[in-house]
Amino acid sequence: MVLGGVAAVGMFLVLVMGATVTNTGSAEGCGRDWPLCQGHFIPAFALATAIEFSHRAVTGIEGILIVVLAIAMLARWRDRKPARVLVALMIGFLLLQAGMGAWAVKYPQQPVVLALHFGISLLALASTSLAALYIRRPAAMAGVRAAGTGVRLATWGAAGYIYLLVYSGAYIRRAEAAAACSSWPLCGGGSPGPGAAVVDLIHRFAAAAALLLAIGLLLGYRRLAAGRPDLARGAWLLIGSLVLQGAVGAYLVFSRFSLGSELVHAGVTGIVFTTVAYLCLRVTLGTRASAPTRAPVPGRLRPEGAP
Repeated sequence: MVLGGVAAVGMFLVLVMGATVTNTGSAEGCGRDWPLCQGHFIPAFALATAIEFSHRAVTGIEGILIVVLAIAMLARWRDRKPARVLVALMIGFLLLQAGMGAWAVKYPQQPVVLALHFGISLLALASTSLAALYIRRPAAMAGVRAAGTGVRLATWGAAGYIYLLVYSGAYIRRAEAAAACSSWPLCGGGSPGPGAAVVDLIHRFAAAAALLLAIGLLLGYRRLAAGRPDLARGAWLLIGSLVLQGAVGAYLVFSRFSLGSELVHAGVTGIVFTTVAYLCLRVTLGTRASAPTRAPVPGRLRPEGAP
């Protein structure tokens, strides 16, 4: 369905535009007014106001797209539980994202609030993207052999770890602690001090551990879910996106945290989390293989009345 693809791309755009607002210091471009801007529906534009107002406008359009997508999904696939769950997640994270945006505007923008806003934006992107992927082939997605309990737990655990990793990175950046390391992969001299450098290094090691975790998922899928090549392909995509994120992280440091590198890093982060969320969807869906029918043993008496 074209609407699902448009909504997913729109949510990705909202994520990147939100990063633009934060990294250009435009979060107060509309003052403390929400949903109005400088007390007006269409304000007089300065640069910061234009950036913040355009972000709100695109977010509003995206909200309409998601509501229309949700109605269309329920109208056509309301008898399918995955569709109902994805609709609930889309609408829930859309409202939560809007609420966090209002909180960030109305009250002093603490790093924890800004980082949480980014984290919720990732969940909104992932849920919308999964809905767009599901409605393309709902029967094919659910018609695969179900993954084992160990595979499901490992996949969901990896998703939780990556989400915490992303949130910690967003918090470090919003707290302006990332400048403590002026080199990569080791941590050279920078500001604001050694304490921040330790936190930054821990985040880098945690990111390397995420890559090892993705490789472990790939090996596990090949061994424990040999009949699910879709999981192996998803794991390869996760590994590639994590490697790309590491490369963009290095570029982020070498470019002295330029706006372009910040936006690319935010976009790749969205791809990484959406990929691991896709794996969670794939291991959750599926049907158990039916038990094979036993052939009658020669010479054994059949039940009375059997043909």
